[in-house]
Amino acid sequence: MNKKGFSLIELLIVIVIIGIIVIIAVPSLLESKRAAQATAAQATLRNIASAQVAYSSKSTNRTYGSLANLASQAFLDARFSSGTGDFDGYTFSGTATTTFFTVTASAQDTANPNFYINHSMVVHYTNNDPVR
Repeated sequence: MNKKGFSLIELLIVIVIIGIIVIIAVPSLLESKRAAQATAAQATLRNIASAQVAYSSKSTNRTYGSLANLASQAFLDARFSSGTGDFDGYTFSGTATTTFFTVTASAQDTANPNFYINHSMVVHYTNNDPVR
């Protein structure tokens, strides 16, 4: 007889091999996604800090602004117009006074770290604890 096609055993072997590949690949892909989100959050914090410095240098009394103020005057994009921003797996929020500012990046996924930056212009890692 001249049979064409695959037997059930051959199909099951292929499915098992694909399953093993998925089991190996998915955790690596998720870790890569988390690392990319953390890197993007740090870059966003640095951009916000630069916007704060620019805002302060343009203001008449050299004060820092809220995220909403920075967005309304085009130092930041419209994502921050409400005073917070949710994107890239993080929620960004901040406080500002005449002499200092703090902006936090709170991870939406608990496996990702939290970050913050302040007037020192250094991004700090907070190990999943909210910034106090």
